[in-house]
Amino acid sequence: MDKTPSCKRRASPWVIALFIILLVVAGWYLLFPVLGLTLAVTAGVWGVIIATIVVLSIAILFFLVFSGVGAIILAVFAFLWGLLAIILFPIIFPVVVPLLIVLLFIGFLLRRKR
Repeated sequence: MDKTPSCKRRASPWVIALFIILLVVAGWYLLFPVLGLTLAVTAGVWGVIIATIVVLSIAILFFLVFSGVGAIILAVFAFLWGLLAIILFPIIFPVVVPLLIVLLFIGFLLRRKR
């Protein structure tokens, strides 16, 4: 058996997800100072940031462990919560978007497996 790697290998979804995350976060950090935006972050905003990260992480964990309707409902809730948090508090954009992209790719991979 010849084990030479083929030249026509497709990029795995994880590589694509990491590339999208890198582009979005780098673009956000480059665009933010160019627009002259400054934000003062208070304790309430930090609470929303931490809650958003926790909810998205739990949704990702449930997506990997369970495959029921409850995991899908929690994932949809976490996705909507993340979008709302990004709209209300744009400073957490580079933190939440990678979690949302990972959540979408896990859902895509699990749906493709079935």
